[in-house]
Amino acid sequence: PGIAAPSPQPDISFREFIPGAWRMVEGSRPFVPGWHIDAIAEHAEALMRGEILRLLVNVPPRHMKSLLLSVMLPAWAWTWMPESRWLSASYALKLAIRDTVKSRRIIQSPWYQSQWGHRFAMTSDQNEKSRYENDRTGHRIATSVDAAVTGEGGDYITVDDPHNVRDALSETKRGAAIDWWDQSMSTRLNDQKTGRI
Repeated sequence: PGIAAPSPQPDISFREFIPGAWRMVEGSRPFVPGWHIDAIAEHAEALMRGEILRLLVNVPPRHMKSLLLSVMLPAWAWTWMPESRWLSASYALKLAIRDTVKSRRIIQSPWYQSQWGHRFAMTSDQNEKSRYENDRTGHRIATSVDAAVTGEGGDYITVDDPHNVRDALSETKRGAAIDWWDQSMSTRLNDQKTGRI
């Protein structure tokens, strides 16, 4: 009761969402726009619209890849698709949890709630750092490359750094990350035809 139905289309572009979300997770640190942010946002929106189903972003460290795609994108998606389900991974569980917590911080902020809080509510019985849900059946789950994801799935899968940069030259570590992807994570889409990665 009192919760409006989600919008079939976003009422704000992802690129327009970014500066507001930045303030919620970075505080007074200034947001510095750049062409790379515009390009990532444009491609992320195409992914969300289903114009592309797979997106690989390679940018140097400290260029907002994690913030944009693992933190802000799921929060923005819930402004118009709160039923979307997200499965997020990194080589270390603590990094995946870091991003889910930042995303939840955006969602629970007064800025977000004043604009989109009427579209869904966080559930009280499943609201942990590594897994939270909303009352529109959406969820966000954090996992790691070495964790079992049996029984879990998502409409959207984000993988941020599947192996530590220190292991980039290790054929064993790279092989383990590829095996995890091929044998486990790549099978976790709720719908293999429409799911996005």
